[in-house]
Amino acid sequence: MSIQVRERLHPGDLSALADLTRDSAQPIDERTLTRLLLVDPDPLSSVVLIAEEDGRALGYTHVALEDGVAYLVSGVVAPSARRRGLGTLLWDGAVARARRAGAGRLVISGRPRGYAAPGIDERRDPATAAFLRARGARAGGSALAMERDLTQDLATASAPARMPVGVRIAPCTPEEVPEMIAAVRADLDPDWAQLLARHVDERSAEQTRGRDLPAGPAAGILLARDAPAEPRSADRDTLGELLGVAASGVVGEDPERFGPIGVMPAARGRGIGGALLDAALQAMARAGSRRAWFQWTSTAGPAHRLYLSRGFRPLTTTTPFLLDLPGDPHVLPDGPQELLAAMQPLEQGRTR
Repeated sequence: MSIQVRERLHPGDLSALADLTRDSAQPIDERTLTRLLLVDPDPLSSVVLIAEEDGRALGYTHVALEDGVAYLVSGVVAPSARRRGLGTLLWDGAVARARRAGAGRLVISGRPRGYAAPGIDERRDPATAAFLRARGARAGGSALAMERDLTQDLATASAPARMPVGVRIAPCTPEEVPEMIAAVRADLDPDWAQLLARHVDERSAEQTRGRDLPAGPAAGILLARDAPAEPRSADRDTLGELLGVAASGVVGEDPERFGPIGVMPAARGRGIGGALLDAALQAMARAGSRRAWFQWTSTAGPAHRLYLSRGFRPLTTTTPFLLDLPGDPHVLPDGPQELLAAMQPLEQGRTR
């Protein structure tokens, strides 16, 4: 029987597709695959192309459209089915789907709503990188994942963070959420704002269903503010200007995943990014996390240097790829770091 490609998911598909990734460079479990599919509010903006033979899935690609850009979120061909043209068949289908949706480019990398990996690990998976280059996709810089052990210096977990003069860092309260979301959207990254808002909404819904959440709906989010000149009062706004935000446990379902972190443009250069990072790591250690990790930062710029200064070490380096589609109305940046910024990664620390 010939290979068939379908777009409609059938019961049991997600488990079968997750199994296909088991021996790949980037395994994806069924729960993660489900989350990556359900994160799209419009079902027409996300499609899974499945190559099958005799009713058995041999490979797939997940393509999602977001803000006029098409993302190849994940995909794989079973080892036993390789060298039969399935990869090309699925790639051509993904490109056709992106063009049909009017996308100006296809991004093989992380997308704002969620991703399995920020690119291709060329060291572990050189064949996929070569496949993409052979089909006209170009590399766009590099994405570095890092981690830090939180068990080796627990004595510092209860010590106060290095705090710049006139700055206060504290957990975000429910009353501060609207201001925080608006500020992040306006001054840092709209996708971060969406991520943080979704985290608060999901925890609020859990509280509504009766689940006890002592830390409240904004758990895991810290805010840096100008320290008030006098104690708070009921009739006077003494919160202080919002200077920055740091979060953990808001990307995916792993409480040890750190980010995003950002400092408002007007407040940069005061050491606030470092203080936020210190406070967040200490809070994670106190909560029982054994490590802190994140999936994406650039190797250039102050964020990388800050992470190194706080004991983070590299985990993996991946390469994002882009394919320009005919009729692309966008002018793409030429430099790799500018290209990374254009992709709006969730965890590219903005601490300057």
